[in-house]
Amino acid sequence: MEFTIVQYTDTKSYLKSNLVQEVSNNLQSLLKNKSYGTDIETFLIGFLAVKTKPGYEDWYKEKKPRYVDYKQSKNRITGETMEVVKNYGYDIKFDYELYDEFVNSTDEESKKLLARAILKSFIHLEKLPKKVKDFDKEKFKMDVENFFKEEGII
Repeated sequence: MEFTIVQYTDTKSYLKSNLVQEVSNNLQSLLKNKSYGTDIETFLIGFLAVKTKPGYEDWYKEKKPRYVDYKQSKNRITGETMEVVKNYGYDIKFDYELYDEFVNSTDEESKKLLARAILKSFIHLEKLPKKVKDFDKEKFKMDVENFFKEEGII
């Protein structure tokens, strides 16, 4: 299974982007050779660490969980055909107090905040679309949680 954390940061949270990328890379390595079923091949978490300013609330909204069984599109510039196959993703957002805590904490504390947010976000797996029949969400959640425990993050 492919796993990635896609980051959306502002100038303050950008300073923590290396540790978010480290967590993403480590989870990617852990999950790369594992299979949890045939219905989800790519798992994406969008991580929004942007301090919302009044009047700009609509700019960085959390995207709801979305499953794409199959989608084909063409790159307008290169003409290359791109495929999205069995992709599941959603966003988690750090804003207001959580954003301040993430940005102002030590790297270890920031990693712990991120890990807790990722584990908490797995609540979305309880409402997978009906198309997703073959995905062992419990094993997936346990593997990620055990990884965080082994790393001493939670």
